[in-house]
Amino acid sequence: MSTEQSGYRNEHYLLSQLKSGDQQAFCHIFKQFYPPLCFFCNRLLSNKAAAEEIVQDVLYKVWEKNEDFNSLISIKAFLYISTRNASMNYIDKEQRKLKRETAMFVRNEEFDEPVIREIIYAEVLNELRTEINNLPEQCGKVIRMLYEEDMKPQEIADELNIKVSTVYNQKMRGIAILKTRLAGATFDMLVLYLVFNHPS
Repeated sequence: MSTEQSGYRNEHYLLSQLKSGDQQAFCHIFKQFYPPLCFFCNRLLSNKAAAEEIVQDVLYKVWEKNEDFNSLISIKAFLYISTRNASMNYIDKEQRKLKRETAMFVRNEEFDEPVIREIIYAEVLNELRTEINNLPEQCGKVIRMLYEEDMKPQEIADELNIKVSTVYNQKMRGIAILKTRLAGATFDMLVLYLVFNHPS
């Protein structure tokens, strides 16, 4: 990794580069926020293609307003609020298109609490994704296939050309490693998902 690339991990440097119009700084921010924002938006819309388009448009606004941000927290707040608003506009447009305003329209205020929950959920999943990507190679593959792709142990064994017992062993190894790296609530979410969806 180049010195410049590693420098993007420093918030002050990253923001100063963004304000100067550095496209690589913007790409760093794009890669950081795109997955959780897509997940968050898709949870609101249940339309993956529309969610991806909305998130791309919202992230591009960070590039257009690059001089307006003084912290990553302000960028994150802007992104989630803008994505939420764009999602509400999309839902409203779809409802009007289907001429179901009376039956289907939901006031924005009623979304506030569920939207906050979805933001938290998206951020927790992003933390999980980051730590899963840092697992040893085969262990990380198995956990991603179980958790992100919702594959069955036998399907994973066939895909990776390994024994089902190896899949279970790698799963338990991954859980043990993640337990040492993740906060309690985040780790509990992962374990609950793996236990209930992929019992040993």
